[in-house]
Amino acid sequence: MVAPIVQPGQTVYADPINDLVQPHVQASAGSFNVPSGASTYTPVAFTSTLSSNTASMWSVSQPTRLVAPTAGVYLVHGGMIWAAALGAADARGEIRANGSGSPASGTRVGTQRGSSGNMQAVATGTVTLAAGGYIELYLNTQSGSTIAATTTLGMTRISAT
Repeated sequence: MVAPIVQPGQTVYADPINDLVQPHVQASAGSFNVPSGASTYTPVAFTSTLSSNTASMWSVSQPTRLVAPTAGVYLVHGGMIWAAALGAADARGEIRANGSGSPASGTRVGTQRGSSGNMQAVATGTVTLAAGGYIELYLNTQSGSTIAATTTLGMTRISAT
């Protein structure tokens, strides 16, 4: 990428600078309640964006999805903090693409049993998405009761397809 040349006294507007940065977004769900169930994976509904340079990548009308505005390879990353004790149960998170029933390559993580709370886990990977393709973060716990998790999910285009 060529660095822009700015002359002394020249006004630089945000749009040309933003055009130099690949589309990216990071969304937050704050505290999200995950129901218990051995095979129950629940998509996280996000409530806001923490950062973004492309407004169309997250919408309150489809709060579980982060959407690719252009085709390309995207770095995806999700983070979760399991706030309550897991006891003898597991807790898992995975990033899925385009409504798939299984995680994108390398994006499934587990949290150790016996956590007394505030156990953190992250999931990262890359996915190739067409324009309009999307990712979602799914969580699962077998704790026997609903557990709150603090979550984030983000994606950044790292190259064209």
